[in-house]
Amino acid sequence: MKYHKLSEVQFNEMHKEFAVFLATQSITKKDWNIIKSDKPELLDNYLNSFSDLVWDKILSDCEYLEYSTSDQLYLFHTKKRLIDVLILKIDSNLADLSTSNGFKKVLNSLQSDQIDIFESSKAYTPSRNVFIYNYLKKGAMISKGKRYELLKSYFLNSSK
Repeated sequence: MKYHKLSEVQFNEMHKEFAVFLATQSITKKDWNIIKSDKPELLDNYLNSFSDLVWDKILSDCEYLEYSTSDQLYLFHTKKRLIDVLILKIDSNLADLSTSNGFKKVLNSLQSDQIDIFESSKAYTPSRNVFIYNYLKKGAMISKGKRYELLKSYFLNSSK
């Protein structure tokens, strides 16, 4: 298993998709009931395979990722071969970067000496999906990239 097994709630929410998955494996409802009652090792294999399939789809579709603490913000643009990252590090007395108001306050004060901004790109290690998955496990969130694009525009128009 590459990632982790979906929870029971997640499986229940995806019951239609799971039924399609089983159908692609030529498993009928009758076959599935037998597997559930008599073949726990086979049951785990199917649940694990479906979980990996779902995770691969989520991770492959991820374009932006955000990870924040009160005084640091990591904004990732997850491209095909490289990941671009913008990092804000601030004096903890300035604002709380884990809130939208804190981010807005920092955006209006980017020239301040209390704010450090970094930009970098690197190749994925070990792979794109594993990199994203590991950050999600650490608490990162998939985003639409609005904060990344706002901060990126600062780099295009600034000399800091």
